[in-house]
Amino acid sequence: MAPTAQPQPQPPQPQQQPQPQPQGGDAVGGVGLGKGAWDCDANCEIPPEKEAEVFEEIPTMEHSFEGIATVPPHRDLDHMAFFCGGCRYRVTAYPDWTVEKVKRALFAGGIARSNRPGGHTPSIRGWEDLELLYAMERMEDAKTLADYDVPPGCKVMLALERALLDSGRPHPDSAFWN
Repeated sequence: MAPTAQPQPQPPQPQQQPQPQPQGGDAVGGVGLGKGAWDCDANCEIPPEKEAEVFEEIPTMEHSFEGIATVPPHRDLDHMAFFCGGCRYRVTAYPDWTVEKVKRALFAGGIARSNRPGGHTPSIRGWEDLELLYAMERMEDAKTLADYDVPPGCKVMLALERALLDSGRPHPDSAFWN
C-alpha cells in the first residue's frame, strides 16, 4: 500500500488590523487634506457624496456642447467657496460684504480646521490670520468683494494662512524644496 501524503500545516496568516477612518475636520486625514468640504454656515462637513450637488457641479444636457453634458451656470448666488489647505469651505457671502466680514464668517464657521498639527507656521488662530485672494490678488479687509470684481456665488477663491504669504518663502512642505 502506497503511503498517503499528509497535508502540510499552513503557516498562520497575519490578521489585518482595522484601519482607523479619518474623521471630519481631522487635519491629519480628514477635511483638511482634500478629503471633503466644509459648510461654514452649519459648521459641519459636507459628505463627499453630496459635494457635487452642494457646489452645483452635476453635468446636465441643459447647456450641452456637441452632445456632451456640461455643468450648467450656478443658481446659488448666496454662497461662495474658498479653498484652504486642500479643502473647500462654503459660506454665505455677497459681493457687497467687506473682506473682513467674510473672514469672520469663515473663521466662525470652522476654517481653523485646516491647521496642521506640528506645522511650521503659527496657524489660523483668529480671522486676522486669514488672507483672502481672488484672481491671485490679496484682498484688503476694509474693501468689499465687489471692489475686486468678485461675482455673486463665486466658487474659486483662496483663503490662506497669512503667515504663509508674509514669509516670502515657499512653505517648508512645498514641492519647491524637492
